[in-house]
Amino acid sequence: MAEALILEVITPERRVIEVTTPWVTLPGIAGEMGILPQHVPLVTVIHSGVLRWTDAGQEHRAAVHHGYAQVSNDRVTILTELAESSEEIDQDRAAEAERRARDELRKLIDDGKDSAQRNDKYEAKLSRAITRQTIAK
Repeated sequence: MAEALILEVITPERRVIEVTTPWVTLPGIAGEMGILPQHVPLVTVIHSGVLRWTDAGQEHRAAVHHGYAQVSNDRVTILTELAESSEEIDQDRAAEAERRARDELRKLIDDGKDSAQRNDKYEAKLSRAITRQTIAK
């Protein structure tokens, strides 16, 4: 019986994380999803959110933004557009990005230019900004 998972997080630019861990929590399409060893194989969409795991008894967190996760043979592989650790996040910049995204969403609604495509764009920006701030704290 396997007692650990291999967690691997890959972006188009680099391999961000490769670690052995007893559990992983990821932001799946239907909300937070916990993965333990011997989890059934699956593929799921990843939304902007917090990825959590432990290493040497210490909990770690990273922000992941849109992609896919595959769980198979005690390996969790996450392919994502962007992944950031708390050390990589500028909290002031993330707070400013959140403010701008909220302003743009309000402006679209007030101007009557509320299109699904524009809303999706600014809602994604808002989600990334909030996730970054959560990790940076």
